[in-house]
Amino acid sequence: MTDSSAADGRAGNQAQDGQPGDGQAGGHPERSNIDRRRTRARSSPSPAYLNRRRELIDAAARVMSRKGVTETTLGDIAREAGTDRASIYYYVKGKEELLAELLRSALTANTESFREIVAQPGPASAKLRSIVHRWMASYDANFPYLYVWVYEDPSRLQGIDSAVLDEMIDLSQQGYELVREVIAEGVGNGEFRSALPVGVLAQSAIGLVAWTYRWYEPGHDLTAHEIADGLADLLLSGLGGSGGAELVAKG
Repeated sequence: MTDSSAADGRAGNQAQDGQPGDGQAGGHPERSNIDRRRTRARSSPSPAYLNRRRELIDAAARVMSRKGVTETTLGDIAREAGTDRASIYYYVKGKEELLAELLRSALTANTESFREIVAQPGPASAKLRSIVHRWMASYDANFPYLYVWVYEDPSRLQGIDSAVLDEMIDLSQQGYELVREVIAEGVGNGEFRSALPVGVLAQSAIGLVAWTYRWYEPGHDLTAHEIADGLADLLLSGLGGSGGAELVAKG
């Protein structure tokens, strides 16, 4: 699919990868023109426009999965999508917007999945194990860019629209509340036992899984599923839940 609709804005967007032009316009009139064209296109987007924007988001996901977030440039994404770098500005403001769309999509899917798990009948231990599995599966499927949300202070995610950033913070808060709800359920019915407040337990559970950003990479000896099983065992054993396997130290 060509990007002929974006051609009028190309002249002002020929900065080299990693140079000004991957982000904001810097006052260039040509860039202001493509910004206006993008705004008009988004006000009443055609199916073709939305499909092409989705293709760019998917291309960004593939490149970031291979190269990492920091090393990925807008030029890399353009080549992956079979277009030129300048044309991308007709669809998004820059790499940061593509990253934000990927993060928002993953966080939304996680939150919806957690909510479905919490609503199911069954013991709290089974629900907590399912949440851990869903979380690790998401980190694996959205590697490495979802981990950016874990180790970056949101205030440092410059270039992401503040409304989108607020939405992602809210999704993270909803995830915390759902984990807290499961743990509160287990504490309330005696399935879990701890002297710590439920909120601390929930934050500790989240931290246990999130800390995998320091060492997890797909394709190594342990799969995401195996890691999730082990983390769930560790978490449930610490909570005194019946869903935790017996931990045996080796070596």
